[in-house]
Amino acid sequence: MEAARRSRRHLVDPARRRGDQPLRGQTRRLAPEDTTGEVMTRKRRRKTEYPLIAYVVALIIVPVSKILARCEFRGLDRLPDGPYILVANHVTKLDPLLMIRFVWEARRMPHFMAKASLFKLPIVGWVLSDSGQIPVDRHGHGGASVESAAKWLAKGQTVQIYPEGTLTRDPDLWPMKGKSGAVRLAQEANVPIVPVGQWGAQEILPPYGKGLHIFPRKHFTVQIGEPIPAERFANLRTGAEFAEATADVMAAITAEVETLRGPKPIEPAGDVK
Repeated sequence: MEAARRSRRHLVDPARRRGDQPLRGQTRRLAPEDTTGEVMTRKRRRKTEYPLIAYVVALIIVPVSKILARCEFRGLDRLPDGPYILVANHVTKLDPLLMIRFVWEARRMPHFMAKASLFKLPIVGWVLSDSGQIPVDRHGHGGASVESAAKWLAKGQTVQIYPEGTLTRDPDLWPMKGKSGAVRLAQEANVPIVPVGQWGAQEILPPYGKGLHIFPRKHFTVQIGEPIPAERFANLRTGAEFAEATADVMAAITAEVETLRGPKPIEPAGDVK
């Protein structure tokens, strides 16, 4: 009898056995030494969906990101279960590395849209291609990149885009005017857009700067906004309609950045970026 009880004890869900664990569907705040902020306890994507190279990249990026910054990810419970487009502000060249960490912690396979020239670099280009990243030709019409991104979304994956298309040139590092690519892709793939504000990477690598400032360890935060449903983009036809929807997306991103930084100062008339 005693042996049977011991055997059954190993079959009990640890979350049910320990009173300090959340129930399914809840979120919890991690201890100060943890780095992921809020963590979803709902069922996550199976890691078997990831290519082998994704694990190799994660083995490098996750430890490096922990050295560079104490990462906090807020609002993970807002992320949809199905495919979606993740859009974020772009402050420094270090953003993608820390955002890869964020998407990995959310248990999604990240597919970033990146400039095509990166895919021509030795080793880097192979890693990007083999891990399913998406090259964007800034001098072309972008049809091939949209088609590639739509295929990943059709497989239930996540595509990440910086709608500004480049690092912000705003002197105070606020988001600039966005390009319509994310909205057009959302319409093409019939998926929601999730706006994200991120802040802190610029303390490690200043915009257009060359020196890393590793010590003291910095704080990097991602604030996830409410998804913008696919229906918002379904009936867009004219350039003006796409421009308006893109402005709404950028406003949603800016609102999440304001959550991290405080309200954006009101710009003088005629000085809108």
